Amino acid sequence: MKLFSEPRFNVDVLKVEVPVNMKYVEGFAEGEVVYTKEEAAQHFKDQDAATHLPYIYLSAGVSAELFQETLKFAHEAGAKFNGVLCGRATWSGAVQVYIEQGEDAAREWLRTTGFKNIDDLNKVLKDTATSWKQRK
Repeated sequence: MKLFSEPRFNVDVLKVEVPVNMKYVEGFAEGEVVYTKEEAAQHFKDQDAATHLPYIYLSAGVSAELFQETLKFAHEAGAKFNGVLCGRATWSGAVQVYIEQGEDAAREWLRTTGFKNIDDLNKVLKDTATSWKQRK
């Protein structure tokens, strides 16, 4: 983030992965724990301090629920992220439905579960993301 924040790159907004795999963070992990909550929070703080530019998080294909919990954790850690760019976290479930049940079922999944994923994400973002104007 630090390198691409240099003026020579003319970057307006950085899109970045969250700094840790939350599946290995204490309290989120179902198996092996690699990071304590404090260590993970420090990685979020360090990432935030690495740039003066607005930045958005990518969902990295985790579940909608884990991505939302990650955003809450990032906010609580002090990360001043400015939004998200996510696809798979919101719509990936439609793929399996399409394979197993066909197009109509996939469209229904998108209208219901997919919509709920986006709506829930918007609610989380309202409470966690900060205005990009605060970064400049």
